[in-house]
Amino acid sequence: MMVQKVILLAVMTMIVFPVKSQHFIGKTKDMVQEEMKTSYPDYAVDNSSVNHTYKYLKYINKVTEQTLLVFLSDADVCTSTKLMSDYSNLLQVKKDLNSKYKPAGKDTWKYTLNGVKYIVKLKRGDWFFTVFTSKGQ
Repeated sequence: MMVQKVILLAVMTMIVFPVKSQHFIGKTKDMVQEEMKTSYPDYAVDNSSVNHTYKYLKYINKVTEQTLLVFLSDADVCTSTKLMSDYSNLLQVKKDLNSKYKPAGKDTWKYTLNGVKYIVKLKRGDWFFTVFTSKGQ
């Protein structure tokens, strides 16, 4: 019984926030869609809503209660991402962000990839929190 609990905990830890380590910024829409299909099968495409202001891909993970928005330019290239998550995932998400990126203030992290600087911001809301990743200054 104890082994089953350890295995379940390990699996839950891996699926709680897998997208945060994936870097989509600069990738084309097709590249993002392929990566999501192959590497994150627990995230399903959601085309149930239409937003005429922003161009984006929307993915939902019902198990972990997370929604990922991948914002696209007019040329279908990812410009930023926004992960919305249930508070039950907050401690694991912060632990993961702290282990992967350099802290840059309260609920803010920075990293550099291929000479480009990026910023990750965690914002707390009433019912859920968001993790927004974009190019930094």
